[in-house]
Amino acid sequence: MKWLGIVVFWAALIFGVYFLLSAEGARRASQPEVAGWDEIHECGSLTSFDGTRTLDFDRRHTASVTEKSSSEPDKPERKIDGTWSFDAETERYTVVLADSSADYVLVKPEDASVCILASGDVGAANLRDSWFARIDDE
Repeated sequence: MKWLGIVVFWAALIFGVYFLLSAEGARRASQPEVAGWDEIHECGSLTSFDGTRTLDFDRRHTASVTEKSSSEPDKPERKIDGTWSFDAETERYTVVLADSSADYVLVKPEDASVCILASGDVGAANLRDSWFARIDDE
């Protein structure tokens, strides 16, 4: 009888985990496709050239920059919220923060674990205005 209880417990546990994972998968599959999201989402948080700012994207076309002071470590972080869009024809991302707008091209070299959201043309990118990230291996 003791073994039967253990078997039932483990079966219920396995079924519960399976149910939770399949429900999450179904929820993700039911979300509408957002052009450009899968590519930029893989990058996670992007960091500025000087390392003082991070840029984050959300599936709902919101973007935010978090700035930390490099000269004053005790100064609180500042967050600027905005929006992003993707033009599939030109394969460019537009980020609007406060009253400024910038266009970027996403560069993910093959067999590399980096993302570059390059400001300007790929052949002549402005590195100081670009964003960088490492792609986490899953």
